[in-house]
Amino acid sequence: MDRTRPDFLQLRRLGRLALGPEALVLAVLVALIELLGPNSSDDLDDIVWVLLLVLVPLSGFSLAQTRSMPLTRTLITKALLLTRRLRSRLVLSLGLDFHPGRSPRPAPFKGMRRAVGLLALAAVVMLASQGLLRELLAATRVRGLYSLHVLGLAVVWAWLLIGIAVQLPAGVLVVFEVLKRRWRLDGVPRVFAAATALGVVLVLLTALHAREGVRASLALLVFAAVLPSVVSPVDPPRGPWLNIAMGRDGRPRTTRLGSLLRDAHRLLALENLIVVAALIPTARVAGDLLPVTDMLLAVYAWLAVWLSTGGALLAVGEFNRRRRLDDPTFERSKVIWALPGPEASALKLERDAITRAGWRLVIADRLPDIDDADLLVGAPGELAPSTRVPLSQVPPAIFLLAADPGAVLDEAEERDKADRCTQLLERLLVATRPRVHDRGEGTFLVPHCWLVMGLTRDDDRGGIERASGMPFGQSFQATLGTRLRRFLFEVMDRAGVDVLYVEDAITPEQVSEVLGRLFERHIERVRPRAVAEHDFTGIHGVRVVLHDVTPEFEGVEGVDNATARHAISRARILIVGKDRNDGDDDDDGPPSEGESNDNWLRESLGRLFPGLQPTG
Repeated sequence: MDRTRPDFLQLRRLGRLALGPEALVLAVLVALIELLGPNSSDDLDDIVWVLLLVLVPLSGFSLAQTRSMPLTRTLITKALLLTRRLRSRLVLSLGLDFHPGRSPRPAPFKGMRRAVGLLALAAVVMLASQGLLRELLAATRVRGLYSLHVLGLAVVWAWLLIGIAVQLPAGVLVVFEVLKRRWRLDGVPRVFAAATALGVVLVLLTALHAREGVRASLALLVFAAVLPSVVSPVDPPRGPWLNIAMGRDGRPRTTRLGSLLRDAHRLLALENLIVVAALIPTARVAGDLLPVTDMLLAVYAWLAVWLSTGGALLAVGEFNRRRRLDDPTFERSKVIWALPGPEASALKLERDAITRAGWRLVIADRLPDIDDADLLVGAPGELAPSTRVPLSQVPPAIFLLAADPGAVLDEAEERDKADRCTQLLERLLVATRPRVHDRGEGTFLVPHCWLVMGLTRDDDRGGIERASGMPFGQSFQATLGTRLRRFLFEVMDRAGVDVLYVEDAITPEQVSEVLGRLFERHIERVRPRAVAEHDFTGIHGVRVVLHDVTPEFEGVEGVDNATARHAISRARILIVGKDRNDGDDDDDGPPSEGESNDNWLRESLGRLFPGLQPTG
């Protein structure tokens, strides 16, 4: 026999692994389980064997770092390789598509929808053969198969415990967040209210379980799987879509955030339904044979019921409320807030004219909050009220007597907002500028998009390692509020611009002039609607470039890596850069329109959306 042949060497290696000390320990453990295990009366007695079956491999993994344990090392290597392969397939990259209707358009994201379909089919099978896994566990409680029974118990208990560990804090967090955001409760009152609400839920679920048993949870989980078709997260008609790429080489797919959340809800509800249906008690298995499994199943099932029904309704309701309040893409009524006085009396007499002009009149003694109103009337300017709502720039009589009072109000409101946006955006930019020399870097501004929380930096150009470009500083919502962000959305939508990129070399005065021209075009309703580069000519020391970034279907060399794809967003970017035609050579700066190498911009744009989440 040729002992150098690969198959012989592989067989020899397997023989060494099978005859090693680790294999001997496992064989002894299996022998003990098979010898003593069948004497147990229920799975409460099996806890010792389950713990041994878990602790022995864990001990081996720990000792493998300091001792020669070939079998354990081989298993660890295989597990790590499998994990890396699985991770390369499941890694999720996100981008925003501000123009999903443009060509080339990514195909719709159907991966989660297919998973929902497969789980729905599995749920139908499990409902038709209820208790299948439970009966399989009972069937293996015999000598010769008892080690498989213990292994099955370990897997089932681990799955149920993980589900409980995930669902319990999620169910509690939903109540806490809703109380905090909707009813503005904090501190001890929030804890007391949450404890009361959760206590009521616990009593209701306990009573339902005591009366109907865990089988009643099946009907509620079926209802939970259907619920997303009735109550679903809202999506604004003009908001950006998500671009999703699964895996290192995955092609981008497009979907709406609401559709993604709806499918995720269905997926979790169906998974819970399958687990409960597979382990539900049946008449064919003795009721006292698996008490530990039944206890874990009951906790798992009723937590899943609460999280998938009541918790989901609270979460979706709060999500929809916050999105309608805070997402700038949703239209908002324009409000005139008047303090009691002569001006308020005049406005009250002309309420019909104000309503016809598209405005809503509110008369109140208190000053409005940032998102309560667009204009404030009746407060003397010299008092400088502690509110960020602007004082009306025109006396009430002027717009009431005008031929088109709505136009007068709109212009006053838009000019106020343009001034405030310029000041606040410049304040945000000043906080991001480094205190070192200009290296051609800059800051991205997307204040009109609900999914982008705050500023991000282009900090990896120039060959110097810096922190990853994550949103930092105050959020756009905290700084601007929804009404100013709505104004910016209208301005950017009309101009045909999705993202602003401001280079560090640009001075505050230059930023103000660029924003001023952008706002003035919107206020005066200049035609054409979309801006062009020549609209910004004449600003000393500034070069404005409009650049379109489209999703890369084949990947971008130097941008994509083993864990993420960055170049899957679609946006039109207004680059405000330093005019380097005067001979400066301190930096190459942003590329001009038409230059082929825009990898830096694609990579930086990918950092805009590393953690998509709504602001609140």
